[in-house]
Amino acid sequence: MQTLFIRFPTQEDRVRGFYELATRSRISNFPGEVYQVPIESLRLLEEQHIAYRRATDAEVKLARDQV
Repeated sequence: MQTLFIRFPTQEDRVRGFYELATRSRISNFPGEVYQVPIESLRLLEEQHIAYRRATDAEVKLARDQV
């Protein structure tokens, strides 16, 4: 399974996105509001019009260093 690290731009998107992914797919959360999700589950966010963006390499490194 290929995964991607994402971030949500707003608190509302974060709450809705986390709920959708937690109940209908898989999601792992890291410090700094960085989330690891299966690539195929991104369609769930798009279908619900939930905004997200790919986390930068620096954001992913910082999040992983804090674990």
